[in-house]
Amino acid sequence: MKNKTKTRVKSLILNSIIIFLLIIMLYPLAMSLWSSVKNEVSFQATKWYPTLPMYFSNIAYAFRKLTRYMLNTVLVAGCGTLGMLFISSLAAYAFSKLHFPGKNIFYMAVISLMMIPGILTLVPSFMLYKSLIGLDNYMILILPQIVGPVFGVFLLRSFFEGIPEDIFEASRIDGAGEFKIYMKVCLPLSLPIMGTLAIMQITNAWNDYMWPMITIKNNDLMTISAGLMLNYVGPTNSNYPIITAGYLVASIPLIFIFIFANKFFIQGLTGSAMKL
Repeated sequence: MKNKTKTRVKSLILNSIIIFLLIIMLYPLAMSLWSSVKNEVSFQATKWYPTLPMYFSNIAYAFRKLTRYMLNTVLVAGCGTLGMLFISSLAAYAFSKLHFPGKNIFYMAVISLMMIPGILTLVPSFMLYKSLIGLDNYMILILPQIVGPVFGVFLLRSFFEGIPEDIFEASRIDGAGEFKIYMKVCLPLSLPIMGTLAIMQITNAWNDYMWPMITIKNNDLMTISAGLMLNYVGPTNSNYPIITAGYLVASIPLIFIFIFANKFFIQGLTGSAMKL
């Protein structure tokens, strides 16, 4: 009886802590939602709960102003993510299943790039991409998304090494080449972990602010983070409900992606952890 009571008390305390932390995490989102449907007068009242009347026109205005930037970001994030998954998975397959001189040295050189803060390579990267493809175009936004991240190589290599070698040997005996093995064996087995990488990459691309700021001057090519700060918030806009509505609208796609891909995301993380 005492053990059951102790278990219930521990469960109650643990659940209370989880609920408290959940409230803290969701409170900023709730405040953003409530603030986005106020006017300037009701916003100054700083009520922590919703108040009437609600001005949903703020959200409609934000959608009209930010639609172009969101479409640009979808294009950049989509193309960059697909390219990153293809390049990272190819490199991971080569480092895990192929044998060539200096393989481990090359792999350590690639992985060591994760230890270098991105801000240190910002100026050299800017000069390199400017000389290669110029400024004010989609490619200067997409190409760094493809070749920049190396975490995918590390994660996928660890995953591929956990696949039994017998599967690859059987495919080679059947006459399959390395690229066919990569396409028919590795990719289908690695869909969960690649889905996890895709979500992480889309999130990074959606939140990228610094790179579009220094490489894009054409307003029609701006992504959501840079466009939101430069042409929607701005130093002269003091209408905080309108600004909050813009932040909320900019966050909606990521919220939906994570809600619908949550199971896929967790499955990929747990699967990769087991392989590691």
